[in-house]
Amino acid sequence: MKTDRNLSTRNSIVCCLLLFSCSVLIPTSASAQPVSAEDLNTTWSFYGKGLSKVERGMLYMREDPGSLGVMMVSPQAYPANVTVRYEIMPMTAASVCVFVLSASDKGEGAQVTLPVGYDGSMGHWIQNTENYFFAFHNASHNRPPFIRRFPERTAIGEYSQNIMSSGKFHTIEVGRKNDRVWLEINGQRIIEGTDANPLGPGHLAFRIRGLSEEPASCLIKNVVIDIQEE
Repeated sequence: MKTDRNLSTRNSIVCCLLLFSCSVLIPTSASAQPVSAEDLNTTWSFYGKGLSKVERGMLYMREDPGSLGVMMVSPQAYPANVTVRYEIMPMTAASVCVFVLSASDKGEGAQVTLPVGYDGSMGHWIQNTENYFFAFHNASHNRPPFIRRFPERTAIGEYSQNIMSSGKFHTIEVGRKNDRVWLEINGQRIIEGTDANPLGPGHLAFRIRGLSEEPASCLIKNVVIDIQEE
């Protein structure tokens, strides 16, 4: 019996060592960059009539009455192949949620330039900026989730129905790998399309927009930006 116990102990030690070795040799993702609510609130640029602040370790963002939408734009450009994962709670039924990927000025380069006094409206993004535009929780705008490329207004894909509700967190993944662009909600890839002439590197942005009589608001947490290999 003593020999059996010693053998069992040795086997347990060996198993633990093997598991530790595997965890060291196979990291989850060296390219994944967590972005805290504090980083979003202090280093990303806020635009529009409203406010952003850190609330209980989460980013709170809302419109004021009379707003045309509010946005948080990354201070830097990211490579073309990138995946962004985060959790978002639309706090009202009217809160349309948007993510913007690969945003840059028209032409060469990855810089995005917004006009002085930019008010958060959509005009500049759909006319003067190249980007992939992901919209979801957008039943209040009478639309299902979709992905479009601007300024060409090219449809990358659209889902048949809205599957998000307000007042609860949903896990979002927006991604781009070479010519593929996709949107996942709560682990379900609801839209995936291709772009024959894909955009290059660019900035990232969160956006919310409500209705004229019911401004949008949301909470965002657990943001991870994952740069993909070419």
